[in-house]
Amino acid sequence: SNLVKFKDAPIVWEVNDKKHLEESPKERDFLYAEYFGGIFLTKRIDRALSLPLSQEAHNTNALDEVPNSSWFTNRIGRFPMTPAKVARPDYVNSPPKLPLTVVKGKSSGANPGFFAMDTTKRLFLIKFDTLDNPEQQSSSSVIINRIFHAIGFNVPSAPLFNFCKKDLSRSPKAKRKNKLKVKVKMTFKDIEDVLITSPQTKKDCYRASASEFLSGRPLGGFPPDGIRKDDPNDLIPHEHRRELRGLKVFSAWTGHTDIKEDNTLDMLVKKNGKQYVLHYLLDFGEALGAHQSEKSRLEDGWEHFWDWEMQTKAFLSIGLWKRPWEAQKQTPWPSIGAFSADHFDPLIWRESYPYWPFFETTVADSFWATKIIMKFTNDHLREIIKEGQLTHSAASEYLVKSLAKRRDIIGRTYFSMVTPLDQFKIKKQKICATDLSLYYGFSKKGVLLRLDPSRPSKVLEKFPIAPNGEVCFPFKSPNSYVRDYLQIQRGEKRTPFMQIHYKTDKKPRVLGLIF
Repeated sequence: SNLVKFKDAPIVWEVNDKKHLEESPKERDFLYAEYFGGIFLTKRIDRALSLPLSQEAHNTNALDEVPNSSWFTNRIGRFPMTPAKVARPDYVNSPPKLPLTVVKGKSSGANPGFFAMDTTKRLFLIKFDTLDNPEQQSSSSVIINRIFHAIGFNVPSAPLFNFCKKDLSRSPKAKRKNKLKVKVKMTFKDIEDVLITSPQTKKDCYRASASEFLSGRPLGGFPPDGIRKDDPNDLIPHEHRRELRGLKVFSAWTGHTDIKEDNTLDMLVKKNGKQYVLHYLLDFGEALGAHQSEKSRLEDGWEHFWDWEMQTKAFLSIGLWKRPWEAQKQTPWPSIGAFSADHFDPLIWRESYPYWPFFETTVADSFWATKIIMKFTNDHLREIIKEGQLTHSAASEYLVKSLAKRRDIIGRTYFSMVTPLDQFKIKKQKICATDLSLYYGFSKKGVLLRLDPSRPSKVLEKFPIAPNGEVCFPFKSPNSYVRDYLQIQRGEKRTPFMQIHYKTDKKPRVLGLIF
């Protein structure tokens, strides 16, 4: 819009949402019935009746990027990261030091596990694979943990480790919840009941993921929509945070379908004399197709658990409609299951349980997420997947190729839905940018069009785009605030136009972008 004008100010890359809280927020309980009743029924009906208008994300800067905050830290999307740095980042601590003392039973989630303390007094959530799919959930937990950290999310340290039954003891104070959710004393038989459902690496020895307890006081998961009212730093409705909207694209890429409030966590931390809330994503063990395997739901990724649209369509077709997920095939490795790039379409991908920010995801949110995903090279993926310690090298390489192919499908899809210009720079009275579609090889040619702001259908100038995606165009006016409308033409097709706002005085600078 011609009404939009950016401030002539430095680009905001850091948000001060870590101000000291005088009063500590209270822990939120995860109410299963209320949560699932809302996402599958009441909230869906309210949304359908209200016909909500699409809103742009509320927490982007002038370059349409996400600043650092208590929710997100720019990493691979903004700064070069080596494959080794992505796969083995500083936040990952050493595995538990044996022996372990079991201190509590694990009462939530479907896969088995328990809480244990190692000899250094560190506390861990120990989680295992299922007998049908050895290595699947533990490898996924590590691989996706590393990917999501490199993207910019807060995640816990969660390395893999091996131990034997002889390395376990039980705290006399250990408790677990029974079927009635009542706390009872935990016996060693309870521990053995967990172990008996887990695959052995050799007699009485096991492989597990060890999610280390975060420092601070847990406050429960953050609500997918609205704000935490007892946190004065939490000012942006969560469904309008770009990192949570863009999570839809990151999740589609990695097959992370098990997204809900109890797989998130707010932590009240104290640092430098201040206390504030940090927001974490947790529990990635059911990505990469593991949720499909655990729930025997090949439709995971194509349909919600209770899907009004798709399941009604299937019912009305009386079985004649072949649903897209029915064409899937299992891989030869139980550690991977049916995860594949075949039949993958990010535009129709769906999480298992409707996640509210995903309903608000715009093309601009998806473009932002796609730019980050494309920074993961095959070498990055190969190094990350090594951390998953899959026994079969062929399975590891298959996973690399599948994630790479899904990455490219996402790039080709979302770069075609915008004018995919990025990396704007000022060079000698010219503005230069990179056409990401050409840069990554999704398009073979393109011409940049400068449009008439008063009549965006009218082309004022054309500029060739180099094969490597670079394109430069001269300033339109000296010593002024300039608003340029840009499009890319590829053959007969044109991309939707975007705007770039810039100043052309003694120190030319880009002020803002609108996609």
